[in-house]
Amino acid sequence: MASGCSPAAPVGADAVFQAASLTKPVIAFVALQLVREGRLDVRAPVSRYLPDGYTHRQNPFGGPQDRRVDAVPASTLARIPLGTLLNHSSGLPNWTRGPLAPEFEPGSRWQYSGEGYVLLQAVISAVTGQDIESVVAQRVFEPLGMRHSRLRLTDDIRAQVLDGTSRLGGRVRFDMREPNAAASLYTTAADYARLLAAWLADPTLLALVMEQAVSTDVALGLAWGKGWGIETAAGGPYLWQWGNNPGFRAFAMVSVASRNGFVLLTNSERGMPLAASLAHATVPAEHGVFRFSALG
Repeated sequence: MASGCSPAAPVGADAVFQAASLTKPVIAFVALQLVREGRLDVRAPVSRYLPDGYTHRQNPFGGPQDRRVDAVPASTLARIPLGTLLNHSSGLPNWTRGPLAPEFEPGSRWQYSGEGYVLLQAVISAVTGQDIESVVAQRVFEPLGMRHSRLRLTDDIRAQVLDGTSRLGGRVRFDMREPNAAASLYTTAADYARLLAAWLADPTLLALVMEQAVSTDVALGLAWGKGWGIETAAGGPYLWQWGNNPGFRAFAMVSVASRNGFVLLTNSERGMPLAASLAHATVPAEHGVFRFSALG
């Protein structure tokens, strides 16, 4: 979907959108590959991989001029099992501009956390010896043929990237110029569909997603696995993730059983309601996820 253009402007197949939190399943795909290879252990404390602690950037969206940081000691990381970063049960907040620490006992309940995925980014870089852009390019974008996808805004895709649009119809410029494992993916619908297909084609990774899922809303049949939300409506389980950046809304859902699904990328803050219509057309069921309060 394109907004802020002429009323019926078509979107080309190579139009690039900010996918916001649809970044997280990309990072989880890498992390669970490393688990399968024995290089990461979801039960191990984060301190195993960051024994000298973690330098937390307090405003990761502030641009290069904002470099406020705090030091998270290894003793704090020792309280956080690695797997809790993937399923949002680490106790870390979504975002904080202050010192980073768990707000409750890690593993005890669910709380959505972008900070957890940025911490996971540091873990992946530590165990691979590479920056997260290189790791994702080598393990995801290149082998899956995601030719138009990047983990930040780069010059080679700039001409394909659509501007965002506010709820009032104004143009929004919110460029993600630094890689952020929680929110900085630039991609096309076709590229992201390749990622969905890769998840479905890998039963080992799917099994890891489902293990020790944390309940998010029992009444709606929702839980969170390692990298994906899980819905247990009729015909499920379904994997899903939503995305919300200034000027952009995104949603992806796929049925593990039927292999049907969809990717919604919009450059409009009014784009999210389209997800329910697409779900009805592609994976018809009574989807409780669209009543989930966290969607906003």
